[in-house]
This record gives sequence, structure tokens and C-alpha cells, in this order.
Amino acid sequence: MHTEHIDYWHHPGLAGIALSQADLRQFSFDKHVHLDYHLGVVTRGGQRFIHRGSSYRLGQQGISTLNPDETHDGQSLGEEGYHVKVMSLPYSMMQALSGELGLGLVHFQAPMVEDPQLYQYFIRLHWLLTQGHCSNLAAQTHLLNFVQLTLQRHLGGPLRQASRASGLSESQLALCKQQFHDEPWQNYQLETLAAEVGLSKFQFLRQFKHSTGITPHAYLKRLRLEYAKKSLMRGDRVGQVAQQVGFFDQSHFNKAFKQAFLVSPRQFQQRML
Repeated sequence: MHTEHIDYWHHPGLAGIALSQADLRQFSFDKHVHLDYHLGVVTRGGQRFIHRGSSYRLGQQGISTLNPDETHDGQSLGEEGYHVKVMSLPYSMMQALSGELGLGLVHFQAPMVEDPQLYQYFIRLHWLLTQGHCSNLAAQTHLLNFVQLTLQRHLGGPLRQASRASGLSESQLALCKQQFHDEPWQNYQLETLAAEVGLSKFQFLRQFKHSTGITPHAYLKRLRLEYAKKSLMRGDRVGQVAQQVGFFDQSHFNKAFKQAFLVSPRQFQQRML
């Protein structure tokens, strides 16, 4: 019987970087966002995902290039399932490296690219960092070489924002998101959030979803889980993390974390420390 499975790793020489690989068939990733850049490849089967309203198919030779805070989902293309390898790269690291290269703000123009050479490079790098037991210096060198090549080949210009005639304005959306990022633990009220941008709660709910692809509740819940992953990687206690990010109790936190990442918070932390 096929078992849905995700493994997580952290190389000691690469602070803040998370690596994972998964064998999935029935499991689907709901619409969500990330705090970091997510690069990934499929080595068996194929993955279908929706990004900014368009459908994409990720198979062999392609690399997903997902920017932070962009709503997307993910599921298998066929009944046979798929094998995927992913690398999560911190926002600050990517901006610093891009600045050194004179490339400006890192923003991938497309959520995936077809690049057979880079695809093979990613697979070798992922294996080296998760299975190869390489030194810190070797890990840092190979990673920087890969990121530099990726940025030089595929970094686009500023992404043109989609029309938000029926959604929140740029300033309204930024205000709401900033609150969520600054205080993810808060027990927000829909009426309060709506009033702060001059809308009724029904207008706010509809326009937030139009702008982001998910409801305010779903967006905040995912942010809480993303910040929880970072706290767990720092070694914070699971019960403490649940409280820090605003879950009602540890049981609710464990259930939400496993639904999103297929492992418990404690299992994730054991792999990342």
C-alpha cells in the first residue's frame, strides 16, 4: 500500500534553509503561501498546480520558482503519484546575494522554468546536502553557485500586479498583511480588519480573497504555520511555539501542522536540528 510521505532536512552549514522530498499520490496541498522562496523539481510522475489563476504542470526538466507570499496549491498529475524535491531559501539570503551580483530585487517572473541543465544541477545539489555528508564549506559553495546560476538565468523584472478592480487596493492589502506578519498570534476579528480599510466585513472578505486567492483566515493560518517552522528550526519547544503563533492549544497546532506538512511539529523539529 502506498504511504504519503515527506522527509525534511537541514544542513548545519546552511542556516535557515530547509530541504524536503516527498512521495505523494492522494495528498493535495491546499492553497497556501510561503515566507521564503521555494524551488523544486519532480523526478517521477508530475505535479499540477494553480498559481495566480493559471494552471501549470511540473515534470522532468522543469523547476518551480515560487516567490514568497504567492498563493498556489499542488496535486499529482496522475494516479501513479509523483516524487518531488524542494529547497526553501530565506528571503534575506536571496536579496543579499542578488545585491552582490548587481541584479536587484529577487522576483521570479514565472512560477516554473524549463531548464534541463539547472534541473540536473538541482538534483545533484539536493542529494549532496541531504545524503552526501559534505562539509559546511562545500555546502555553502555549491549552494551559492546554484543560486547565482538560477538568478542570472531566470530572474525577471518586477512582476506586474494583476488588476484588483474587484479586490483590495495595494495599500489596503499591504496594511492587512503587515498586521498578520507583525502579530500572527492575535485573535483578529473580521469586522475590525474590514473597518481599518473602510469596508464592510462582507466586502473585505470578498475582496481579500479576490486579491490573494484565499480567505483571510486561511492566509493567517498558513502564516502561523510558516512562522512555527522557523521557531522549531531554532529549537523552541513545541508547546511554546503553538502559543507564540496563536494556536488555541498544542493539540490544534499538531493537527494543523500535520495536515499541512504530513509530519508532526516534533517530528519536523527532530529532522531539522
